[in-house]
Amino acid sequence: MSGFEVEDFCVDLAYWFKSSTKRKNMLHEFGVFCDTTYMEVLQHFSIRWLSLDLAVNRILRVYKALTSYFRSTDEMQARCLRLRALFEDPLTEVHLLFYQALLPTFCQFNLLFQRQHPCIYLLHGQVRAFIRKLMSKCLKPAAFRTTRLESVDLQDQENQLPDTQLGIGLTTKSTLIRLHEADESPSGDVTKLNKAARGFLLRQRQNSHVDDVLYFVQRYKHLLPFEDPREQDRIWDEFLEYQMLEETDIPDMVWKGALVSVGEEEQFHGMDMVWAHLTTQKSRVTGKEQFPSLSYAYLTLMRMQNQSSQ
Repeated sequence: MSGFEVEDFCVDLAYWFKSSTKRKNMLHEFGVFCDTTYMEVLQHFSIRWLSLDLAVNRILRVYKALTSYFRSTDEMQARCLRLRALFEDPLTEVHLLFYQALLPTFCQFNLLFQRQHPCIYLLHGQVRAFIRKLMSKCLKPAAFRTTRLESVDLQDQENQLPDTQLGIGLTTKSTLIRLHEADESPSGDVTKLNKAARGFLLRQRQNSHVDDVLYFVQRYKHLLPFEDPREQDRIWDEFLEYQMLEETDIPDMVWKGALVSVGEEEQFHGMDMVWAHLTTQKSRVTGKEQFPSLSYAYLTLMRMQNQSSQ
């Protein structure tokens, strides 16, 4: 374990500024110095998951100012010393970015229990979907797609994703790279373009990876507005949900309508028909579109393909 307690950190930080106008004013001054808009540190309540997500996001938005503040203050209270030590540790930012990437998965599941309407009939399926989503961040899809979740061997190294593919968040990874002073390798060759297109558009979800989508995000920044770290983490989560779809999650009538025959024996599903359905598919928990960012990327790529073929 890392030893970093995110809830204790958020509570300590909120209480440090809560009742002191002087400290808030000093933080505001450091924000001006760091070219960061001042925002008040939010208080986290240990009984509310949603407040932890909000608190972590707010801390990261003013992280530079907070770091400068605690490295400069000469106050010696125990709470201040704890916070100063954490802000002097470069891995604190990495820990927070990891939670920023992971907490939305828990928060969305938490929303199920805040519905005003009865939801007990959804519980079993949503719990299993939640577990599958967590597994998808650290296990290869083949390890649990055809196996009962209770029987998945979490310790088997053959089931584990390599470190470079762990679902810890894109910004978390880029920050680790920055801290280790490593350069990202370029990815602009035609071979990778073809592989990414095939993995993203064809019905081979288990063998594809989110990098297939992010290739296009980086390649066509002017068309795909996902440069914000939160947007990239969101599209990562949507891709994992897409990859974990069961055949039964898409109605039979959609599969039948998408079936294309080539000759007498060869058949395949036209993914344009399937995606026409997925772009309108709603989440059973929130009632909102399930794949808004992924759908936007798909439709944009389809428009590009149609224009290039004309």
